[in-house]
Amino acid sequence: MQNSHLMKPILLACLGSTLIGSSAIFVRISELGPITTGFYRMLFALPLLALWMRWERNQGILTTLFPTKGIQGLFLAGAFFAIDLSLWNWSIDHTTIVNSTLFNNTAAFFVPFLMWIVFRKKQSLRFMVAATTGFIGCLFLVGESISISFNNLFGDVVALGSGVMVALYLISIQRIREEISTGFLMFWTCIFSVFFLGFFSYVSGESFWPLTFKDIISVFGQAVLVHVVGQSLLTYSLGKIPAAFAALILFLAPLTGAILGWIIYAEALSFINILGMALIMLSVVAIRKGS
Repeated sequence: MQNSHLMKPILLACLGSTLIGSSAIFVRISELGPITTGFYRMLFALPLLALWMRWERNQGILTTLFPTKGIQGLFLAGAFFAIDLSLWNWSIDHTTIVNSTLFNNTAAFFVPFLMWIVFRKKQSLRFMVAATTGFIGCLFLVGESISISFNNLFGDVVALGSGVMVALYLISIQRIREEISTGFLMFWTCIFSVFFLGFFSYVSGESFWPLTFKDIISVFGQAVLVHVVGQSLLTYSLGKIPAAFAALILFLAPLTGAILGWIIYAEALSFINILGMALIMLSVVAIRKGS
């Protein structure tokens, strides 16, 4: 792989991960239940994704608006994404937000592990060192607030499960991305995610109504910035870079959340937090230079 060939998708993945990191700010202002918030995020993203897919059809990129191949991969990607959102949001009710964020970012380790177990693909030592450095950076970023206790154990395990789902989502997207356009892939995975999230919200007993002004801001912000732009940039990049790279780049998401928390909510950043940010940036730069 040549650096020049991977530079654009890596930078776009970094931008996408940065926008994904703003999700926590939007979720915080929502007055809906956590899973229902995820449901509306996907539902409100659908019209824009439909327009994108229609544009691809008009440009001759697509021959049909309905999946004729790769439907199993689209279904699995949508299911994994919905389960990830549900588990991560659910874990917040059973552990601290800090713990939940940290364990959700274990995907950088689960992706290479699953790729090795299922596809016998091993990652380089450089990658594993970069992934470890990035995770230590996340640990420093949240370390002063992390809470380890028996009471949090269930929520921590659920959050860890969401990290596995992120890994499975990234792997499933990469397996079909080269054969399917970005807009088409985003629309149909969103369709399947809406179905699953709606079901999970109903089973959990969360209310779908009413939508307050804060809820509208929250779900529109998530739908447009986080999903349509952020997730789409990451999805586009997965056609060019390995899923393991994308998982490591997602370390930028909690970094963005911390910076926005500092700017919007005046949440103080200590020296340890700043050191964690530096380590995350170092891990991303290291994997880019090693590509």
